[in-house]
Amino acid sequence: MDAVPHHRGAGSRGVPRAAFGFYPTDHAGAGELLRSIDRSMLFGGGATIEPYLADPTVEIHGPGYSKIVLGPDVADDWSAHLDVIVSSIEANGGRSCINCSAVWTPRNGEGLAEAIAGELAQRRALPTDDPAATLAAFANPAVAEQIDAAIAQGLRDGSAIDHAERLRGTPRLARIGRCAFLQPAVIWCGTREHPLANREFLFPYASVVECPVAEMPEAIGPSLIVTALTEDRGLIDALMASRNVDRLNIGPVPTWQLSWDQPHEGNLFEHLYRQRALQIQAA
Repeated sequence: MDAVPHHRGAGSRGVPRAAFGFYPTDHAGAGELLRSIDRSMLFGGGATIEPYLADPTVEIHGPGYSKIVLGPDVADDWSAHLDVIVSSIEANGGRSCINCSAVWTPRNGEGLAEAIAGELAQRRALPTDDPAATLAAFANPAVAEQIDAAIAQGLRDGSAIDHAERLRGTPRLARIGRCAFLQPAVIWCGTREHPLANREFLFPYASVVECPVAEMPEAIGPSLIVTALTEDRGLIDALMASRNVDRLNIGPVPTWQLSWDQPHEGNLFEHLYRQRALQIQAA
């Protein structure tokens, strides 16, 4: 066990040296840790978190599947919101659960996909020390290769197309030195049931899907963050009532824009501790 080094004043800030331990291990070892403690938090992909989804002692932090939803009043005027959409997809290298991984619209989906791709196709792989670099490197090229292969498999039957790759004219997978990069992908999916329609990857990736407005709140599935670009009261009310949506932004708010006093995945205290009221009256 390696404890966090003690810094002067750490105890007075509520972080004693003994409060932290680091246990390098594999997935099996992580499982033993989760089974041996009363409360825990787990971060990981879909396969990692699946065995613990029904375990109330484990707070799950898995894929976000965050989305941007266009209302019927915006579907024909999406160009006014293109900057917010692109920023939501690519900020921080597109690597966060709070990045947009899907854009849902009631119509004009392929035109929207082409416009988003036109912006993101300009972001190319560059050396990590280049001041213009915006894409994160994969130190282990095998990870990038696996992601690229999964996307290629989803595109194989022709029912979806990566418009960013088409406009860029170069493959998604790029190599610079010993590192690999995935250049942005914007996937137009012919149906919302397509296997690439609701996926999340560690680079600027987004699918674009058409869906009737009345079906969207249920059809989008579990979503950590949804930015609703609309003033349609019916859609807003339905998204507010939907159990699929953890955090709802109404208006042109990028999915990555958070506030410290509005945690997007609940209150850590509520999971780790039991709250109790206490009153003391001096004698």
